[in-house]
Amino acid sequence: MYKEKEKVEFEETCQLFINSVNNYFGHLTGEVSQTSVPYLKTVDNVMLKDYTGMIGISGDRKGFVYISGDTNLYKELVTLFLDIEEPSSSDLLDMAGELSNVVSGNVRETYGKNFMISVPIVFKGAPEKLKFPKGVPIYVIPIKWKSHEAFIVIGLN
Repeated sequence: MYKEKEKVEFEETCQLFINSVNNYFGHLTGEVSQTSVPYLKTVDNVMLKDYTGMIGISGDRKGFVYISGDTNLYKELVTLFLDIEEPSSSDLLDMAGELSNVVSGNVRETYGKNFMISVPIVFKGAPEKLKFPKGVPIYVIPIKWKSHEAFIVIGLN
C-alpha cells in the first residue's frame, strides 16, 4: 500500500513538472513543448546535455530536479528573451538556471512552503564531481521544443 501511494505521488509530481515546462514554453514563446513518457534511470547513467540548471529540493520531499538541454535550445531562448544574437557561455548558463528555476518555482506554488527549492546550480557538460543521492528513484522526462531536445530529470524521496 505504501509503495503504491509513493508511486502515485511521484507520478503526480512528474505531471506537475511536465505541465510547468509545457506552460513555460507555451506562454513565453508561443510554442508548447512536447514531452515523452517518463522513464526510470540509474544514478550511474544520468542524462546530461550541453547546459544544465539544477535545483535542490528540501522540506517534505528531498532530492533534486534538473533541466538539461542542448546549446541551440538555450541560444534560441536567450535570443528570444534578451535579444542577444551571439550569446556567451555565461548567457547560456544563466538561461539554463532561469528555465530550471521558473519550472521548479511553478511546481513549488502547487506544493506550498514545505516544498523548498534552492538557487539553481548551473554547469556546462558533465562535471567530474557531480554526485546524486543513492537509493533515490530518478525519472527522466524527454522534452522537445521546436527542433531542440532536453530532459527534465527528477530524483525525489
